[in-house]
Amino acid sequence: MRKKFVIVLSFIMMMFAYGADKNIKGEDYKIQKITINNAREIPEATILSKMVSKKGNKFTTEKMIKDYKTLKELDYISDVKIYPKYYNEGVKLVVDIKEKENVKDILRKKGIVPISDRDSINKSIVIKEINFYGNYETPSKKLAKLLPLEIGGYYSNNKLKEGYRKLVESGYFRQITPDIEEVNGGIIIDFYFTENPIIKKVNIIGNTIYKTEEIKELMETKSKTILNYNVLRQDREAIIKKYSQDGYVLARVQDMSLNKKSELDIFLKEGLVQDVKFQKMVTKQKGQRREAKDTVLKTKDYLIEREIEIEKGKIFNINEYNRTSENLIRLGFIKSVKYEVRDVPNSIDSKEIILLVEEDRTARIQGAISYGSELGLMGTLSLEENNWKGKGQRASLSYEKSDENYSSFSISFSDPWIKDTDRISWGWSIYKNDYENDDSEAFNEIDTYGISANVGKGLTKNIRINLGTKFEMVETNPSKAYGTSPDGSTVEYYSDKYNLYSIYPSISYDTRNSYFNPTKGEFYKWQVEVGYASGEEASYFTNTTLEARKYHRGFTKNNTFAYRAVFGIQSDDTKESQRYWVGGSSTLRGFDGGEFRGTRKFTVNLENRTQFNDVLGGVLFVDAGRAWDYKGIDQGYQRDAQMPDKIAFTAGVGLRVNTPMGPLRFDFGWPIGDDEASGMQFYFNMGQSF
Repeated sequence: MRKKFVIVLSFIMMMFAYGADKNIKGEDYKIQKITINNAREIPEATILSKMVSKKGNKFTTEKMIKDYKTLKELDYISDVKIYPKYYNEGVKLVVDIKEKENVKDILRKKGIVPISDRDSINKSIVIKEINFYGNYETPSKKLAKLLPLEIGGYYSNNKLKEGYRKLVESGYFRQITPDIEEVNGGIIIDFYFTENPIIKKVNIIGNTIYKTEEIKELMETKSKTILNYNVLRQDREAIIKKYSQDGYVLARVQDMSLNKKSELDIFLKEGLVQDVKFQKMVTKQKGQRREAKDTVLKTKDYLIEREIEIEKGKIFNINEYNRTSENLIRLGFIKSVKYEVRDVPNSIDSKEIILLVEEDRTARIQGAISYGSELGLMGTLSLEENNWKGKGQRASLSYEKSDENYSSFSISFSDPWIKDTDRISWGWSIYKNDYENDDSEAFNEIDTYGISANVGKGLTKNIRINLGTKFEMVETNPSKAYGTSPDGSTVEYYSDKYNLYSIYPSISYDTRNSYFNPTKGEFYKWQVEVGYASGEEASYFTNTTLEARKYHRGFTKNNTFAYRAVFGIQSDDTKESQRYWVGGSSTLRGFDGGEFRGTRKFTVNLENRTQFNDVLGGVLFVDAGRAWDYKGIDQGYQRDAQMPDKIAFTAGVGLRVNTPMGPLRFDFGWPIGDDEASGMQFYFNMGQSF
C-alpha cells in the first residue's frame, strides 16, 4: 500500500514539476506523438510495446498513470517520468527514463538486443524470420517488399531503420513497434502494427464551387479502404490545386478526420467574400509618424467601386482581382493595386478583401525648349490633370511656339464616365493652330480656330460608341499668286477663308492595359466624318478612318512590341487644305510633315520599346506608308504617286524620359530608299507615339 501511495504521489509531483499544459483536459485530445528521452541501450520499440498509450489514441490520465507504473517496475529502468505537452492540436507524450547501470546485461538475459550491440552485429548473424502482426488489411507480402532485409540474409541495423522508415511512410499504420529476438545464433524480427481504421464513407463538407463527386474524383482515398495519411496528404494537395488552377486561391482544406462512424469528413473553406474595402497604400518610410489621412485616397470612392469585379457574397477568385487591378490601372491615375485578406470575426469562412491602392501623380506642369528638324527651335508649356478633384476627369492646357512660324494653343476637358450613368462620357476642346509650310505654294500658311465636343456611351467595358462634332474657322494663304504645272500651264493660287462644320460618329474596341503607356492589349476604331465647308468651292465632304493597334510582351518583361496601322479615305470634294498629310512625328518619322498628301492614306508603325528603369526607356522603330490621290492645285507638291508605288519607309531610334513633369519623347528617324529625302529628322514631343 505504501509503495502504491509513493508511486501516485511521485506522479502528481512530476505533473506539477513539468507544468502540464493548462489547455490539456485529457478527454478531448489525441496522442499525436510519443517521445522517448535518454534511451541509450533500451530500444524505443521495447518501451513503446510495454505502454498502453498509443499514438493516435485518445489521451487519458488513467492510461498515463498505468504506463508510469508499468515502466517504473521494469528491471532495466531505475526511474521514469511521463508528462503530456500540447502539440499539433493534440498531445505529445514525453517519456524520460533513467537506465540501470547494468542495463545491457539485463536486456541480454531477457533476449533483447541492446542498441550498442545492434550496431556491432556482424555477418555471422542471420535473419531467420520476419514476422508481421496486426496488419489485417495490408498483406504481409506488400509490407515485406518495403523492407531491405530478407530471411536468410545478414542482419543490418541501418537496414532495419530504413525498413522501419519505409513502413512508417507507407501511411497505413498509426503505430509500428519493431522487436528483435536472438534464437539459436540467429535473429527473429517482429513488427507489431496498429492499423489505421477502414473508411466507411467519404464526406465533403463546405464545397459550393464544385460538386461533391467532382472533388471525390480528384482523390485516391475512397470509401471502404484503409485510411492512409500519405494518400490523404496527396488528396489535400490535389483539391487545393484544383481550386488554385481555377483562381480560387483562398480555398483550403480546414480538416480531414474520421468521425465516430468511421467516416472521413473533409472540411473545406473556400474563401467567401463578405466585403470589399479599399484604402490608400501607405508607402511612408520606417520611423515616420503615420497619420489617419495617410490611408485616404484622393480618388472618389465611386470611381473605384465601379471598376471592382470582386463580388460580395461569392467565393474570392484571383482572376476577378486581376481584372479589378487592370481596370483601376487602366484609368491612368492608379499606379498599382495589391490586396490583403482578413478573417471576419465570428464567421466560419467569410473574408474581408482590402484593396491597397497606390495613386500616381496626376497633376503635371511641363515646360521645355527643344529642337526638331521639322519645326525648328520650339518652346512648350503644358498643364495637365488626369484626375481632376478625384473625379477621374481630365483637363489640360498647352501652348507651343517655334521659330518656324508654328504655334498651337489648346484647352480641353473630358469626363470618361459621368457619375451615376451607364458608362456615358463627354468632353470638349478649344484650340488654335498657326502653321507655315515652306514646301507648299498654295497653302503656305494655314490658320485654324476651332471648338469640338463629343459624347459617348460604353456598350461594354471594351466597346464604346461616340459622337463628336466640331466647328472650325480656317484661313489659308499661298506663298505666291501663281504656280506653273508640269505641262507648263499657269495655275492661279488664292486665299481662302471658310467655316467648317462636321459630325463624326465612331465605334471602338479597347483592351489596352493603359491608355497612356500600354504594354498589352488591342485597340480598334472606325470613324466616319460628314461635314460642310464654306468659302471658295464650298461643298459637303465625307471621310472615314480605320485604325488598329496591338501591344504584347517582347524579349523580356520590360520589353514591349507595339504595332499600329491606319487607313483613311476622303471624298474628292474635301477642301484641299483638309486633305491627309503624312509625314512627321506621328506618321513617318524621317520625313517632314506633309511630305505626302492626298485623299487616301495608309501608314504602318512598328516599335520595340524597352524600359531601362523608372526614368529612362528606349525605342527602335520602323514606319511605312504614304498618302496618295492628291489631285490638287499646289504645284509645290510633286509626289502624287499611286499606291502601292513608292511606299515610303523609315527607321530610327528614340529615347523616352519619365520626369516629374510628365513623359518626354525624343525620336531620330531616317528615310530608307528615297533619294529625294533630306536625311535624318529629329522630333520632340510628349508621351508615347501611340
